[in-house]
Order: sequence, then structure tokens, then C-alpha cells
Amino acid sequence: MNSPLVANDNPMPQQQSVHGSYNMDSSLILKELLALSAEQENLSLESAETDYIDQVIARKHLRKLLTALQARDAATLCHSRRVAFLAKGMATNLGWEGIHLKQLEIAALLHDIGKIGVPDHILFKPGKLTSDEIELMSHYHNIGLDVLQACGTDNEVLTILSQTRYHFSGATNGYQYIGSDVHQGARILAIADAYDSLASNQVYRSGKGHDEIMAILMESAGTQFDGNIAGALSRWEQNEQVAFHNALLEVNRLYEPKQLNEREAQEVNLVSNIFSYLFQIESLYDGFYIVNTDFQFVLFSPGLEKLTDFNAIELLGTAWTKNSLPLTNTEGASLNSADCSMNRVITNGKPMTSEFMLERPGGRLINIEVQSVPMFGDDGHLVGVAEIFRDLSRGLKRPQEFNDLKLAASMDALTSVANRGELETQLAIMLSRFNKEQNPAPLSIMFIDADHFKNINDTLGHSIGDDVLIEMARLFQHETYSGELVGRYGGEEFVIICPETDLKHAVKKADRLRLALSNLNMESLNQTPLTASFGVAEVEAGDTVESLFRRSDKALYNAKETGRNRVCSLTNQQALTGAVPQLTDSEETAVDAMDFEQSFNACISSDIIVYKLGGFVNDNGAHLTEVRTNRAVLRLGKSGLLPFWGKTDDRQPVQVEIEFGSVSSNTSATTTSRASTPLVEITITISPLGWVKKPTLFQRRANRVFRLLKDYFLAE
Repeated sequence: MNSPLVANDNPMPQQQSVHGSYNMDSSLILKELLALSAEQENLSLESAETDYIDQVIARKHLRKLLTALQARDAATLCHSRRVAFLAKGMATNLGWEGIHLKQLEIAALLHDIGKIGVPDHILFKPGKLTSDEIELMSHYHNIGLDVLQACGTDNEVLTILSQTRYHFSGATNGYQYIGSDVHQGARILAIADAYDSLASNQVYRSGKGHDEIMAILMESAGTQFDGNIAGALSRWEQNEQVAFHNALLEVNRLYEPKQLNEREAQEVNLVSNIFSYLFQIESLYDGFYIVNTDFQFVLFSPGLEKLTDFNAIELLGTAWTKNSLPLTNTEGASLNSADCSMNRVITNGKPMTSEFMLERPGGRLINIEVQSVPMFGDDGHLVGVAEIFRDLSRGLKRPQEFNDLKLAASMDALTSVANRGELETQLAIMLSRFNKEQNPAPLSIMFIDADHFKNINDTLGHSIGDDVLIEMARLFQHETYSGELVGRYGGEEFVIICPETDLKHAVKKADRLRLALSNLNMESLNQTPLTASFGVAEVEAGDTVESLFRRSDKALYNAKETGRNRVCSLTNQQALTGAVPQLTDSEETAVDAMDFEQSFNACISSDIIVYKLGGFVNDNGAHLTEVRTNRAVLRLGKSGLLPFWGKTDDRQPVQVEIEFGSVSSNTSATTTSRASTPLVEITITISPLGWVKKPTLFQRRANRVFRLLKDYFLAE
């Protein structure tokens, strides 16, 4: 790869040293990026035999990046290692092998590499990020892709990482957002990342257990996550339960942060400088690319992909020509070789700024500015060129002061979530998009009102009331995972906008939030219960912001009128006919219907209890999980390949808790022998294992188990 850089028969001036002709500082970091690419090429030439790692990314580059991530935040590196373990395990269960497994594993290790450049106040923020902060995180994610391109990372890894933030939607949803076109590796990585994030302790909440995490993932299956892959994760955990959880712990135990030596510290500093410089470029401009001495694209930034509607993966490694991008002169005429800024900087060795017209999809022309920056080696030879693009039609990027004012105008001063104006603005935008699209994604909203909030203010004071509202807002933010917008509508009322969520799933989300709120422990409330009522509505054809708010508000009114601390939904048809379904108490969504607890008295002596319990376990294929003096816990039934209930009892797994309570004399006995036998109060609590579509199905199963236990214990 020592051939000279040639563009349209204009050779690169190999013998001309022009170091003094421009400010070298402006291209120093760009040259370092180019050097990373050159190191990858040299490695490929020098290595007669390479393992899978070196085929995916140069081992030295992988080490540099992970060392820099460790120096930035060791916890993020630990998270990346766990995500890699989860992703590789799921992929193995789905039949992946060989280099494809290694590509996915490295993608998982590097999926958070952009955090190297994220400022401390965002990286270590003890709470959910604002929309602006999320946008900044996405910005750094793209910068990470810039660096990985320069490192010559395998295209499959780049594809996976570029798609990890896409949502998945299947054809059964009635609409198509991204769908199965998303790389399966990206879908696996999205679930692995979400699983570990939910399982990890955060400043604002404790880590969640496996069953709760799977319930959250399956709740978003078909929209945010691929249900088949979530099912693969569930099967893996069920089949290797102990090994699965022990391995996750071992990933952390095996990792020991080390002290950096002088060379590693210098490499970390260089990587950090690269991220800082690229942030400046990506903030001030719309995108850039770099070509090397062979005139090949070695970097084509995500920003430039968006501006040009080109795919970086298809361009990387291909040769630049004057027709690579659809550029014309400012009059709209085609460019000849002399007009190309690339050819001009190669000829004179000096940086320059030019204006062109860029053709967008559909034929629209936009005015752009291109800064062309030549890069030179230590010997003065030209080694590459970077071209940086700015869309002149959109004007300068908005100053920070403007963003601060915009943020303040859209934020509720007390709770720091969106205010009423921002909620209405964003909902209007989403409704406009909904009405324009042929097959729009579903969209739902929740209206939430704190129950008996006036009593809290009157008895505990308004400062405690303010604390309650702040904690409610914080909980709603932390317990939403699918791009929802949380806002305070006014007073003790909140609204949550749920994109890509139909009514059924919105009701389930609302009920999960209702339960989380009822379990919230605030010492300042002095054990005063905190609950809320929820009204849910889905956007229907012809809806306006006002009609949607009105319908969800009416559903909220129904929830409060029928007992509070519940979820009600309302369709337009129900509102017109006056039908008011109380969904929290209904067959489809009642949480209480998923609990079963009943007691009975048994004429049985304590030495017979163990015998009777053993007989029940053996006869019904049960599995004892806990045995104490006055309590036993067992499982009945087994899950299939997926954790959904089947049609037979053996495929409808439940957990049964048996508590042996107080002993009393049998005053109702009619015989002397039974009068001498004490009565033992036995309480049976049954809960489902896995996912049950209809609570009535669970209740029927629980009643059968209860009757069976009564028979075994000779119940009164």
C-alpha cells in the first residue's frame, strides 16, 4: 500500500514539504486518526496468522480503547464486560459461532466506548438524563463510531453498534418502524445492555431481580426489543440457572482494575484528546471524512451519513472520486476535476474552504461549506486529507445560552420534568406525525393523579407535599424505559406520553408504575400511604391534543370515582357510548387477580404435618424450595421453552407458600378422639411463575391447588 495518492490523474506531491504553509495543530488529531488506520493495515500485512480478535480489530487498538474506558470509569468497563457475557451467551443459544461470536463480543465490549468523552456531570449524574443530555450521549456514541472506523474495526461490529439504539418491531404490530432489518447482533446487544442496566444498583434505585427484568423486557417485546431473543435469554437462565448467575458474578470478580504505567497513561491521554477534538468538530459542523494515501475512505462520520444519506459501511475502504458525493458548484453545474477542493489541496498542500451545492434525496439542493485539511507525515509527505462539511442552509449551531433558555422554558421548576406547555407541544408534534403516516406506530398517554394529596399537604405540610411530587416524578422517570416523556401537568397531576405503545401495553405499564409508587418508602410521610390513580388513552384517528387529554382525563376520573389506586382506560367508542371499563379490576389487567391467599383449619397433629406435606410433594411432582418450622415453599409445574403458561397444569407453574399458624382446640368435634386433636390454621399463598395472559386462568389453577392441599391436610 505504498502507491501514491492519485485523484483524477493529479498525483500527490510526494517530495514537497509544506509544513509551514498552515497551522499543524488543526490537523494533528486528524492525523492521529489516520495513523490508527495505517497501524491496522500494517498489522494485516505483517500477520501471517491472525486470531479472531485481530480479524475484527487490532488487538493493540482494543487494548488502548478499553484501557482508556477503564481510566474514565471502571464501572462502565465492568458493565461492558457483563454485557459482552450476556450477548455472547444469548447468541450461542441462538446458534452463533466462530468469528460472528467474536464480532458480537467485541461490539458489546465497545458499545459504551463513547463515554470516554462524556463530561462528569452527565456520566455520573444520580438520576435520569434529560432529553438534551440524552442527545449529548448520542453525540458521543457517534464519536465512538468515528474512532472505531479509524481503527479499522470490522464492518459487522460497526453495523451492530450503529443500530443498537434502533427499536425493533415485528409485523404483528400492524406497523413497521425498523423491524427485522435491524442486525440481529444489535437486537441481542440491546437486550443484554438493558438487562445489565436494570440488574445493577443505581444511585436512585436498587438493582432488579431476574424475573422483574424479564417482565419489563417482555412488556416491550415487539416494539423496543425482539421477543424471540428475550425468550432465548429466558431459556438460557432457566436451563443453567445457577451457572448463569454465578458467571455474571465471576465476570466482575475476575476484573481487577490496574494502575496505569507511563506508556498506558500517554495512550489514555491521546485517546481522550481525540474524543475532545472530535466533539468540537461534531458540535460545530455536520460531518467529515478522511481519505488516506491510497485515496481510500478510512472514516466517514455518522453526521455526514445523515447529511448525505450515504452508508459509511459501503464507502469505507473504497476509493474517493470527484463523484463520490453528489456535489455541484454554487450554480448547480457538475464539478470538473479542477473544481474539486480535494484535488486543489493535494496540488498546493494548503488547507482551504469552499462552497458547493449538495443534492439531497429527492433532488433538493442545499448550500454547504467544505473545509479541506491536508495532513503530512514527519518527513513532510502528504499522507491524507480530511474534508469537514457544514450545512449553510441551517445556519450556525445554536449557542448554549439559547439551549439553556429553551430547557428552562420546557421544564417544570419543582420536579425538573417536562412542564404542561412542553407536553402539549411534543404531543402535537407526535400527533401530526401520526396523522401523516400511512401505518403509524401506536401512541398512548397516561394521566396520573396522586390520591388524597390534599390530606398530605394539610397534615404534613406543603414542603412534604413538594417532596412527594419530586419523588413521584423521579420514580416515573426511573421506571420508564421505552422513550416515554414524563411531565407535570399541574398540581399533583402528571402525564406520561408513551410512543410506540398501544392501549393494552400502556395499561400494563401504568399498573407497573402504580405498584412501584405504592411501594415507595418515604420516611417524611410517617407511614402515610402514597398511591395514585391512572387514566390511559390511545391515539385514534381524528384525535387532537385536546380530545386525547379529555379522554384520558375522563378515564382518570373513572379510576378515582371507583376507588382510587387503580388504572382505567377509555377508547373513543367507550366514551361515546358511556361504557366505563375498570381495567385494574378486569380480567386482563387486575394485579390483585394474580394473587391468591386463603386459609383453612386442619385437624392434624404436628408430627403428621411433615408426612402429609411429603405425600403432597411426591404425588404431585412438586419441588420444595424452602422449609422452616412454621413455613414451607414449593413449586408446582414447569415452564416450556418460553416462560408463558401452557394449557395443562404441568405447564402452569406456580409457587405455593404454606404457613402453619396458631393451634386451638377443636370445640366443634363430635367425637372424643377428634376433640383431643388440635386445630391448626394453615394459610396458603399462591403466585404464578412466568407470564399468564388472563388472571382468570391463574385463579382457576390456584383454586385447584388449594382444594388439593385441603384434601391432603384433612381440612375442616
